[in-house]
Amino acid sequence: MNVYDVAVVGAGFAGAAAASTLAQAGRKVIILEARDRSGGRALTRSFAAGDELLEFGGSWLTPWQQRIRHYAKLTGVALRPRHPVIEHRWHDGRMLRVGVPCSDDERPRFDETMAHIKADVDIYRCGESPDFAATSLNAYLDRICASPAARSHVMAWWMISGNGDPGRISAAEFLSSCAYGGGQPEGMLAALAHTLEPGAGVLVERIIAHSGAALQLNTAIRQVRQHADGVTLTHSDGRETHARCTVLCVPFNAIGPIEFQPPLSQRKSAAASVGHGGSSIKVWIKARNVRVGTLATGGPEGLRWMFAEREGAEGTTLIVGFGLDGIDPSRRRDVARCLRRLFPEARLVAWDWHDWVADPWARGTWVALPAAAAWIADSALWRPEGRLAFASSDYAAKSPGWFEAALTAGEEAASGLLARKDFLG
Repeated sequence: MNVYDVAVVGAGFAGAAAASTLAQAGRKVIILEARDRSGGRALTRSFAAGDELLEFGGSWLTPWQQRIRHYAKLTGVALRPRHPVIEHRWHDGRMLRVGVPCSDDERPRFDETMAHIKADVDIYRCGESPDFAATSLNAYLDRICASPAARSHVMAWWMISGNGDPGRISAAEFLSSCAYGGGQPEGMLAALAHTLEPGAGVLVERIIAHSGAALQLNTAIRQVRQHADGVTLTHSDGRETHARCTVLCVPFNAIGPIEFQPPLSQRKSAAASVGHGGSSIKVWIKARNVRVGTLATGGPEGLRWMFAEREGAEGTTLIVGFGLDGIDPSRRRDVARCLRRLFPEARLVAWDWHDWVADPWARGTWVALPAAAAWIADSALWRPEGRLAFASSDYAAKSPGWFEAALTAGEEAASGLLARKDFLG
């Protein structure tokens, strides 16, 4: 029987970092991945079956994230600076404006709402008011009597922060993102400093290759069984992998279908049952007549945050857009309507996307915590159980939701197992 020291379930950033840490320590490691590719929620692939490689999952790095920079340098992946914003246009829910968020008559109420948000961000930073986590975004905006134009502005930035039902997801998701830069929604741009070239998915592939760990794709796990001398992982096709320990590196929402023997603790099982609500739609659009660096935010529905991110082939521009409702991204007319609302000068050429909510190995986008159950991401809750350790950006101790958090979670889980001499001595 081929027995590994550690079996890592999931070949995303957390799994890659765990495998790298364990393999460097001389342990025999195998990574089991349900998909036909590594990367997890990092998905670098060609746009619309063409030659341009784009990120269909997560993409941005902040200026202060160092572990992902370490791995990028180690494996020869470059940092690509975000194009500066050369023009910001706002849609206040009724009309598109350039350079100003609303009419002069509405501006005093808009500014009052933004000032209230900034003050609450300062409170959030100090940890003086924990009720933000238990309040949905809609309830929060009602509480501060947000103006209609301010709501439109907030909802645009919610697409890349809270990224879930604003009537269910915690307002803390929004306030924590505003804290990245000046306490205002658009301050989030301070965090979106770089992307990776050729891509985040490529970085995961290279970390795994550099680690020397074995990688087995198309291997979904249906059962994790702990016993006296190790862990047996049963694949969906009935085959088995045996290891002395296991690191489970899958998102919240993908834990539920896995059977655990013995069962997970009651609290972990409840957290996995609740799951998170991340559900933003990310669409890449190729268009003509759009200047690179144009940022457009707002609108009543559909794609409410759109950025002309880079030049495409043959004089086109590649625009990345985020939305939650009011769009079926498989339909050209829906995408064209959203593009026309924020970029009326544009001519749609092509578009592409990935459905993360329907993806059975993700069942959601980046983590968005329910206001009624923000406790599910408490990192202390996800301590090891026996020979089973856990690592995910969803419940990382610092900066949950980022690739950086996945890397540090994977490294910490691996280091914890290495410290257990009774398991890996």
